[in-house]
Amino acid sequence: MRRWVVSIAVALVALLVIFGAAYLFLFGSRSEGTNIGAVSTTFRFFGPNDKVALDRFDDDAIDGVACYLSRARTGGIGGAVGTAEDPSRLSLACVAYAPVKPKNNATLASLNDKDVFSERASILFKTIEVRRFFDSERNTLCYVAISTKIINGSPVNATACVNVGAAK
Repeated sequence: MRRWVVSIAVALVALLVIFGAAYLFLFGSRSEGTNIGAVSTTFRFFGPNDKVALDRFDDDAIDGVACYLSRARTGGIGGAVGTAEDPSRLSLACVAYAPVKPKNNATLASLNDKDVFSERASILFKTIEVRRFFDSERNTLCYVAISTKIINGSPVNATACVNVGAAK
C-alpha cells in the first residue's frame, strides 16, 4: 500500500513538472514590446499591485514608426505567476520618429490589415492585438488595438494614426 501511495505522489510531481515546463515554454514571455514603465493603481497585500503598464513596440514592416501601448495589468498572486486575466482596458499612441517607409521594397498598400503586435492577456484564451491599416486617400498608417477571446472579445479599443508624408 505504501509503494502505491509513493508511486502516485511521484507521478503527480512528474506531471506538475511537465505541465510547468510546457507552460513556461508556451507562455513564458509576457511581452513582445519594450517595457517603458508602470504605474501602480491598486494595492495588493499578496503579490504585486495592479498597475497600468506602458510598452513600446516598433512596426517590423515599416521603418520609422514606434507605438506605445498602455494597458491594465492584474497583480496579486495570479498576476505574479501569470495566471490572472488582464482587463480589456488599453490606450495606443504611435509616432513617426524617422522618415516613414516600408521595409524590403514593400508597398504600403500591401501592408494593409496586418498584425503588428500580439500579447497574451490571460493564461490561455485572451490576447491584446494591434493591427495596421493604410488609408491611401490620406497617406496615413492607422493602428487599432483590441482585446480578443476565443468566444467573445471586448468592444474596448484604441486607435492611433501616423501620417506617412510624401512616401507611397
